[in-house]
Amino acid sequence: MSTSPPRIAFAIETTLGNAVFLQNLKSAMARRTDITPVWLPIDEHADDVWEQLPVVRSRLSLRGGLRTRSALRRAVAQVPVHAAVVHTQRMAHLAHDFMSRVPSVISTDATPSGLEDYLRYYGLRSQHAGWVGRAKNALHRRTYAVAKGMLSFSDFTKRSLVKEYGVPDARFHVVWPSVDTGLWCPNPERKQRDGVVRLLFVGGDLGRKGGELLLRWARATRLRNWQLDLVTSTSFEAPPRVRVHVGMQPNSPELIGLAQAADLFVLPTMADMSSWAIAEAKAAGLAVVTTPTGGVGELVRDDVDGKLVPVGDYEALARALDALVASPDTLRAMGREARCMAEERMDLRTTCDRMLAFIRGVTGV
Repeated sequence: MSTSPPRIAFAIETTLGNAVFLQNLKSAMARRTDITPVWLPIDEHADDVWEQLPVVRSRLSLRGGLRTRSALRRAVAQVPVHAAVVHTQRMAHLAHDFMSRVPSVISTDATPSGLEDYLRYYGLRSQHAGWVGRAKNALHRRTYAVAKGMLSFSDFTKRSLVKEYGVPDARFHVVWPSVDTGLWCPNPERKQRDGVVRLLFVGGDLGRKGGELLLRWARATRLRNWQLDLVTSTSFEAPPRVRVHVGMQPNSPELIGLAQAADLFVLPTMADMSSWAIAEAKAAGLAVVTTPTGGVGELVRDDVDGKLVPVGDYEALARALDALVASPDTLRAMGREARCMAEERMDLRTTCDRMLAFIRGVTGV
């Protein structure tokens, strides 16, 4: 007598890079027969009652939490669900009752304390201190305690969860941003071989992702043997040698083509927890220049497959870019190392295998 594969619900927040996480998970799961995934995307905005209610409509944590709670309940009412994964933790705060009945894992790339760099960048007050901070800490501790296990996108976030929120180390699995390394791969035929070093930047929030620092370098550098492709959310008048691309979709042939034609990926981000774009670039065989903010620095080995520069340090960024643009051989060597690391640590299928083994282990399905 054969048994049906366990049904695992995936309630995934779709804001910002979380949408890429959902898309990549769906792609990896499509090849599997050992589980039946139940996809529950939790959108930032939706035509529902929560979008209309005062207070609730202005707070994503409330809207998202209520939508997650409703989606999980509907899923269970239709067909039994044996386990669940909720991404991120703010989607799980109002689902304690569900997680008490159905063994669940929480996935996250940040904690409240880890998001302090974001708040400082946007000029907002800290939410980690005083009574607000204490209340948030208590809520997060309760949410994590209900979960059977935790997935985090970096050791940076794992350390915060263990030290500040009391999550046992044994209940963790670190999942680096991962991509389809067969889709995101080097393609020598796309290289121009004309002596021009091609740089690539991908970031919707141009300021926070460090794009303005990169544009400052583009205007100031004395080097001329380069071209910058800048992928972002809003068009603007760019300086010479800079091409702006707006509206490119994740995993699109156009975006992959830009990566395959490039030599160097630059993301001097001011505040981030991790980066899917860096994983994509490394899989495409690009050297990477970025900062060590949050868990981003874990993705790049300084002077091996890229360069780490201090957050907000324009002079350090300019020196690194000038040196690398002037040394194509170094870029090629770093690119080869980047691809090797992507194959070993950022391959979507391998990551998914390990992640599902952890999920099934802690939930017992």
